[in-house]
Amino acid sequence: MKFFYFLLFLPILHAQSLFFHENLQHYEKPILKIIKQSHIRNFNAENLAVLRKKIQENKNLKIHIFGDSHIAADIFSDELRKLIFTPNAIGFTYPLFPNYHRNILLTYKSKGFELFNSLKRPYDDYPMGGIIARAQNNRAFIKIDTSLSQKKYFMRFVYKTANELATFEVTDSQKRLIHLSSKNPGFWEISKEYELTFPIQIKSLIRNGMLGGYFIYNKEDNNIIDHMGINGARSDLWLKWNQHIFGKEMQVLQYDLIILSYGSNDAIATHFDETSFLYNYKSLIRKIRRYNPNAVILLMGPPTVVNKQENQDYTITPNFIPVKKALYTLAEEENLLLFDLDELMQKTGKKEEWIKLILSKKDVHLTPQGYRLVANSVYKSLLELLKLEP
Repeated sequence: MKFFYFLLFLPILHAQSLFFHENLQHYEKPILKIIKQSHIRNFNAENLAVLRKKIQENKNLKIHIFGDSHIAADIFSDELRKLIFTPNAIGFTYPLFPNYHRNILLTYKSKGFELFNSLKRPYDDYPMGGIIARAQNNRAFIKIDTSLSQKKYFMRFVYKTANELATFEVTDSQKRLIHLSSKNPGFWEISKEYELTFPIQIKSLIRNGMLGGYFIYNKEDNNIIDHMGINGARSDLWLKWNQHIFGKEMQVLQYDLIILSYGSNDAIATHFDETSFLYNYKSLIRKIRRYNPNAVILLMGPPTVVNKQENQDYTITPNFIPVKKALYTLAEEENLLLFDLDELMQKTGKKEEWIKLILSKKDVHLTPQGYRLVANSVYKSLLELLKLEP
């Protein structure tokens, strides 16, 4: 269908906001109507002037997204990258990605590592993001490359060793060799900074060494949009992470905009406790503010949440409206920005129309085209909020 051509169109002008607005007129009417009706509610959010300046200068802008399956495939975040800037670094990324998860800017090859997922596998010591790659033997390896034209970056590794021996050996394309060891085995730590040229290989030297993620960045001027999306995640998943290392990791890159995209799985759950939901979500927000005090925080409400019934029909879950109301309460009490995706769907033909336009699946998820449309809508709304008209 030709009206989806814009979803794959790569911005090539240096003024990304100008590109975006000039091309709105070329969108087909059903898509244009949806984008034009989107908006972000501002509940007295902090740091908007700082974010406005960063977007206006199109320099050293760092965005991080926490979320669930709406985020995990890196479609929404990839579209934001194309709209806002040409990315020049990766930011934070998982040690390995679970099935159906990815960072589009990276390719991984691995052998001999087992994956721990904080949503599915009991373990009492997850780092930030909740994904661990553990070496099963001393022949295990991970190879990583990037599709970005730039290949040299600074890297810091999140890792845990079983003893004081050198646990991982890292080599890059320029034959630089480093070893990761620890004087505090059994505890997560963040390595010092290394300048490496991709592709890189991480080889295990002993069994049971653990990797918790990588920071990949420039010394100065980072245009980054990274994400920590986990399929099935609820807003309290972060409670399964080691809070000490979580805090340390959040300080490595000081983000300008942090998007929180939770709610779908809270609404699908058989029981919803608003008090616990608000308490846990507020605690996460305050932790983020403690370590990223200059960041703007944007809540992104889920699309219309449905479940399949015995008659094979999809109906809105009983807890969806309570979750949605709780998100408004949270935004108001914590002074956040809020993008209400369900409201946008309701104003533009509801879920049925989005399915017809191939923007939504019948279940809780959108299509890839739908997620790219949402990214366009969020960006347009953010420009309007910040009064950044070309």
